[in-house]
Amino acid sequence: MSGPSISLDGVTLRYGDNLILQQIQTQFEAGQCHVLMGPNGGGKTSLLRSVLGLTPFTGEIAIHWPDPNQTQQAGRVGYVPQKATFEASLPLTVSDFVLLNQTRIPLFWRRKTLQTQRALAQLERVGMAGRCDRRMGQLSGGEQQRVLFAQALLDEPDLLVLDEPTTGMDEQGVRYLEALIHQVVAEGKTVLAVHHDVTAVRRLDAQVHVVNRHIVTSGHHSDVLSPDRIESLFKHYSAKVEAA
Repeated sequence: MSGPSISLDGVTLRYGDNLILQQIQTQFEAGQCHVLMGPNGGGKTSLLRSVLGLTPFTGEIAIHWPDPNQTQQAGRVGYVPQKATFEASLPLTVSDFVLLNQTRIPLFWRRKTLQTQRALAQLERVGMAGRCDRRMGQLSGGEQQRVLFAQALLDEPDLLVLDEPTTGMDEQGVRYLEALIHQVVAEGKTVLAVHHDVTAVRRLDAQVHVVNRHIVTSGHHSDVLSPDRIESLFKHYSAKVEAA
């Protein structure tokens, strides 16, 4: 199955008295990599969380799956948060963590099963199969991000949502992730990500949507991220807007 398109109509979000998003009106086309960029506090993560249904908002967000018989909740969605925290003493290995995304059968019943093989295959894709027996809390932040990415890929999602996915990653980890994003898009899936690295976004060949309380501009990165436009696009909308 191919990825969905996503339409936003009049999406507005407030945290108390703070207006975070105002009348967002846009569409993310199916089968492409879409990157949300903009200044800190502009509402990028809040918009991402709204699409996932994790943050209350007014307006309408619709996910249009290619199969008209599917409901909005029927497609497969993979999500990689910006950061996760794991206690070093927690006896949860890398392979155990990835397997938590599978059925509710207890982990100790699933050794050497098909699910375990699939988990190892996804860890191999992100270069972490060799650390499958390490505890999650013993990994670096960038390594944890790679494992989160492997878990998100386990169900072969049609929509992949990433919030600053390269946080804490070294250059090798970044390259693994970028190669996987290219592969996912080549398969016709949809990717929606928050990213801050202009050079990396150019490598992703992404559609860029600059968010600063509203959608400032949208288009191919070659148009939106031209050198003469970057500075003005990333200026703060208001000093009163808090980090999203």
